[in-house]
Amino acid sequence: VALGGDNSAMLSNVVDELVRFRTKVRHYALALPEAAEALPVEGDVGAKGQKEQKEKRRQLMQERKPLLEACDSLRENLAAFGIHIQ
Repeated sequence: VALGGDNSAMLSNVVDELVRFRTKVRHYALALPEAAEALPVEGDVGAKGQKEQKEKRRQLMQERKPLLEACDSLRENLAAFGIHIQ
């Protein structure tokens, strides 16, 4: 229950905060550490090194998958109330 007269303005502010929070969480979940972010230029590291870096990325993304799923769940739950986040 919002105190004051303009509930739509309050709701709009709450939705804006939820969108900002969701965006920050998604950016964190999709971000890679600097070491894993830079793929070596072909020839810089052997196939084994490239494979290891790709595996580290895959593992990191797997660990962060629950965060991405929570963001999607929030978006879907809000859609049920007529609030659509793109």
